Amino acid sequence: MANILKIIYKEYDSFTPSKKAIADYIINHTNYIIYDTLSELAQKIGTSTTSIVRFAQSLGFDGYSGLQTSIREYTHADDPFNASKTLDNIENKTTHDLFKQSIDKDIENLNQTLKTIDPTLLEKSVEKINTARNVYIIGYNDSFTLAYYMTMRLGQIRENVHLLQSVGGVYPYEIVDSNKDDLLIAYWFPRYSLYTLNIINRIKKNDGTVLIISSSNTEKIKEFGDIILPTHVYGGGVKESLIAPISLSSYLVSLAAVKDYDKATKYIRESEKILQNGFYLDT
Repeated sequence: MANILKIIYKEYDSFTPSKKAIADYIINHTNYIIYDTLSELAQKIGTSTTSIVRFAQSLGFDGYSGLQTSIREYTHADDPFNASKTLDNIENKTTHDLFKQSIDKDIENLNQTLKTIDPTLLEKSVEKINTARNVYIIGYNDSFTLAYYMTMRLGQIRENVHLLQSVGGVYPYEIVDSNKDDLLIAYWFPRYSLYTLNIINRIKKNDGTVLIISSSNTEKIKEFGDIILPTHVYGGGVKESLIAPISLSSYLVSLAAVKDYDKATKYIRESEKILQNGFYLDT
């Protein structure tokens, strides 16, 4: 059986609104519905059992049982965070095949992320980014790469952008006096770091806003974020791919700059004046 998400995305544009609601729920909760009965899934989605059966049949399954089996096979075979499993899957790949698989997977991740994210959440995210007093950014382990990238890019268009680090086990004391006017951008992927969770809880305790960028299955963390942006990170190699969250981060910065054009332009120009004074060989 083909990848269940590929089947859904192939037919997605032809779905009715009710079918899209079912599709969206399955896409974003695959790991959390594999053992649900038909009635349990219907209750979670807020639809009828008949609608789910018809949805399954429209994808070529006899009924819900076939759909559920396909979802189970997908979750067991395509787990981006299981490095030992993904290494086994690529062991006998040629150099060319592995390169092509990696590129194809990244393209698929970008396309699926584009279809998954609600545009209104993107607008809401940028509004928070542009109006926040301080923007704190955190990412632990692999996610630190994303946090650093976002801090660098966002820091080029606005003031008070802070990368929260844990080097030497030092607590990020800059968030102690955070308040309702501050925003935390947390890159939080499985296995979910308790360090990141502690920072999230501190920001929420001080009434700040929490924007979480994570993987497509957000069921386990949905209660922790005011805004959650899911991305697809299924890699074609040993580890998950960070291409989609990087692309999303770049987009958020670009949209933030466009939405507050005058401020971003002034900030960029002033920054360039500093960088032209002995920072680079060709300046």
